[in-house]
Amino acid sequence: MLSSLINRQILREAILVAFICLVILTLIPFGSVTPLPFAFAAIGMFALAIVSVLLFAEPRQSRWVFKIALLLLVVLTSWTFIQTIELPANWLANPAWGAARDLAGVQYAAISVEPADTLASILWVALPFVTFLTGLILCDTDQRARKVLASLGLAAGGIAVFGLLQFSMFPNILIVIEKHAYLDSLTAVFVNRNTAATFLGLGTLLMLTLVRDIARSYSIHPPGEPGRNLLLLRTWVYVLLLCACFTALMLSRSRAGIFATFIAALIYFPWLVINWNSSRRYLTPAPRWRSVLKLLSAVIFIVLLLSMFAGQAILRAQERRLEDDDRFCILPGIWRAISDHWLTGTGLGTFRTVFSAYRDPACGIFGIFDRAHNFYLEGFLGLGVTFPVATFLTFVVLAKVFWRGLSERRRLRHYVLLGIAATVLVALHAAVDFSLQIPGFAVFFSAFLSAVVAISLGRSHGETDRQYV
Repeated sequence: MLSSLINRQILREAILVAFICLVILTLIPFGSVTPLPFAFAAIGMFALAIVSVLLFAEPRQSRWVFKIALLLLVVLTSWTFIQTIELPANWLANPAWGAARDLAGVQYAAISVEPADTLASILWVALPFVTFLTGLILCDTDQRARKVLASLGLAAGGIAVFGLLQFSMFPNILIVIEKHAYLDSLTAVFVNRNTAATFLGLGTLLMLTLVRDIARSYSIHPPGEPGRNLLLLRTWVYVLLLCACFTALMLSRSRAGIFATFIAALIYFPWLVINWNSSRRYLTPAPRWRSVLKLLSAVIFIVLLLSMFAGQAILRAQERRLEDDDRFCILPGIWRAISDHWLTGTGLGTFRTVFSAYRDPACGIFGIFDRAHNFYLEGFLGLGVTFPVATFLTFVVLAKVFWRGLSERRRLRHYVLLGIAATVLVALHAAVDFSLQIPGFAVFFSAFLSAVVAISLGRSHGETDRQYV
């Protein structure tokens, strides 16, 4: 019995390592936006999901979140499939099919104006959900969840270092090909600087957490005991990776990405400063004035960092007003398209085709908008009313998870705050860009969320929680 249990744990660890490696690999080739890397990521993640479910079944502590996420996956993929099929008597069919029948004799009619593209989009929806579900299964303990977060943070730091070296030495090269867009901005392994900024902002928060944990471990490690020098070395390495993530974020010149990270840091960093010693036992509670002083100091520090190092992004904001940005010019057209198809949507993945009929000539004739630069609006246009309902349910579930984590976790409460700050970062930036529509980042964020949710719903008492200081 004991041998079987040990072998089972070793197998789980091996699958967890494969899961982490696959998540990181999905980032490398431009965020897996091309068919071959995406297919590799999808096949690998679905295979890991099947193996994990067969071997370990659904998670115990986060079972209700697992079931809701699975339900959302089934609903969204089923509705996407329904959008591609011909319903009886052309029920709910897009009016465009009537014009196609009159002009070209087309007999097919569906909700989607491009059924093939909508059908292909099912995998793009399913991959992040499957990643999240697999992560919940594998992160059955705090240790494994922290291992996932540490690995993701170190990967982000490594990619930031790579981005800095590439940007400083070969600014016209993107990984191994010639760079054609955003030549003045650091994009790391991504094509778009805004996706890079969202990723690097999340990486900065992760590395800040790792620096906090390793520095505290070093501070309580007895002098002269073996391993202290190694802890000191790891502390400096983590600090350098944190600086690399932050510097790369600033060089991305993404206004929205830097602002969203700034808001997330205002949520997370002051709490870390105030509660640096909160998990130590038998400490006298600090006076209220000292906590207020720490809070103000942390906020001032964040503001000074932004004003000192975000100069290029601030300059871009001053040179180009928001009303002059094409992304905001096209918003009225997107709203008109949504108002015409709010119930059923036009089919996932059809924005480029549908929006051309609603584009305002005042926005100029140059460029083709294949994305809405707003995750919520594009999802609403593609899926109809199903999307805002699913989005609202997602935020409600996350809010409940984080509330429970804040209420019940003590020594790992900063991971709950990390989850809140990161969710705010990604949710804010999603309102002006499409980072969540890039498979590599979507998979990375889903794996991150699965680990944070596992910690938030983990045990608040007992050995698992007591062992962390």
